Amino acid sequence: MLVLFCFSGGGSFASDDPVKRFDELVLRYERRIQGRESSALLRTALESEAETAEPYVLWRSLFRPEISPRKGAANALSLLSSLVERGDPAEWDSAHGFVYPSITPKPLMAADSIYMGILFLLEMGDEEAEHLAAFLLESFIESSRGKFFFVTSCPEAYSFIAAEMESRSLLPSFGRWPDGEITGTLPFASPVRGWVTYGRALSEGMVFLDGAGRPQSNGIYAWDRKQGEIYTVIDESDIIFFPFD
Repeated sequence: MLVLFCFSGGGSFASDDPVKRFDELVLRYERRIQGRESSALLRTALESEAETAEPYVLWRSLFRPEISPRKGAANALSLLSSLVERGDPAEWDSAHGFVYPSITPKPLMAADSIYMGILFLLEMGDEEAEHLAAFLLESFIESSRGKFFFVTSCPEAYSFIAAEMESRSLLPSFGRWPDGEITGTLPFASPVRGWVTYGRALSEGMVFLDGAGRPQSNGIYAWDRKQGEIYTVIDESDIIFFPFD
């Protein structure tokens, strides 16, 4: 496993001494394994502390100013497990559908739960929590679509998260956290409200969502990331004008 880790791009070291580099690799590998094991126990404990509520209520709770880091992390992890297979960010694409009656896309709620979970875990100031935060982000990046829509194009919070993790030596197996182009802020999700023409959505660079609420190259909904709004897409020919004297 150590050899595989070495060739996977997991080593990014300042030293040119092969022996020292290998020792650093071993220490990082051991720290990652220990961190994964202890953080798994923490996750189980946190999920048991989450509020018993519907997904929409849990999602809204993540943005309450008064929520504590531990309770926020617990609610975020519980929400993630309810929306994504095995609660694994790498399986982000398994989230689909909407929460009713608000008509809020579950895939975007799942992405919110990952980001907010990471932020709350880092705020807890606990080593196990830090490792769990790093595991969530690295797993999320393993989802090619998750990485493309939420890391390559990212909210402002991502820059803070990446910088915080690097300052705490919480680095991924591939060496360093990828750069992202900042587009909008959290939360990603919001209830579908109003409508927008297909042409306007296209010209303003909105992200289309399909009937299951997942980002696609085309779809029946349009997500305006900069404004944090989601609209139903209509064709220009569907617009009815009422003349007035």
